[in-house]
Amino acid sequence: MKYNIALIGFMGSGKTTVGKVLAKSLDMKFIDIDRAISCKVKKTIPEIFEEFGEAYFRDLERSIIEEESADNNIVISTGGGAIIDNVNIKNLKNSSFVVFLDCDIETIYERVKRSKHRPLLLNSNNLLEHITNLHEKRQLLYEISSDFSIKINSTTNIYDSVEKIKNAYISS
Repeated sequence: MKYNIALIGFMGSGKTTVGKVLAKSLDMKFIDIDRAISCKVKKTIPEIFEEFGEAYFRDLERSIIEEESADNNIVISTGGGAIIDNVNIKNLKNSSFVVFLDCDIETIYERVKRSKHRPLLLNSNNLLEHITNLHEKRQLLYEISSDFSIKINSTTNIYDSVEKIKNAYISS
């Protein structure tokens, strides 16, 4: 059995929310990679993107994922784009049971449509179309990077999801 659980999925899929409940139920530490990046740089994610660009953000993300993956007994909530970097996937796969929170587009849209802290969505003229296109580009990466996936929608019960993930993790 791998010693960590890493949650991957599109922005708004519930990685942080599920991750906190999952970590508590398994008596594991919880780490949100985006929050760790913000704390390290002392700036919000949109400020990092605006001031330094996406490449700088991705470098920070890779560094923190590598650092956190080296530890044990952690539930790691990744950013939605973490899977676009092969080094991130390698580090997560080597240390963690990787769970894909496979959330439908409509639920994602409803969860993120008013968000001001998601830089990849800020300048979109047609938000639903932008989300759909970005989601389609990443879907296969999420699928092939995960050890287990769980469907998420607007009616999904968080505690049911946590139980399914726990059971899959324990049997892995």
